[in-house]
Amino acid sequence: MDEHLAAAFVQKACRQGAAALAVMFLAKHHAKMRSVASASGVSAWLGITEPAIFGVNLKLRFPFYAALIGGGIGAAYATMVQVLSVSQGPCGIIGVICIRPDCMLQFLVSMVIAIVCTFVITLVFAKTIGRKQLATL
Repeated sequence: MDEHLAAAFVQKACRQGAAALAVMFLAKHHAKMRSVASASGVSAWLGITEPAIFGVNLKLRFPFYAALIGGGIGAAYATMVQVLSVSQGPCGIIGVICIRPDCMLQFLVSMVIAIVCTFVITLVFAKTIGRKQLATL
């Protein structure tokens, strides 16, 4: 695997989790979706993305799109500043162990960029293209 790709792979879990947690904040009146989104968002941050992807993000579609866009922004920054990895490793927050020590700060910045962009884009999409999906919960 290319040393540059590891940062994007590690971020994928966190951005799916951020989108699921944004849905948790949006689903104020839907207790079931709130509980699924909160549990799957936290598990995604730890590297297990399937509940967030299939239980929340793909069900509503717009959070998945937001995760793709936010991840692209974070990965673009990581590539621009040349974040490199030591080897393949786990995804999520614990994936920081596979990033080279001299690139650690820039990796954390790219992770924050990906998470914040995904969260904000999910909120924006919910107000624009996601109104129907949220109304049918």
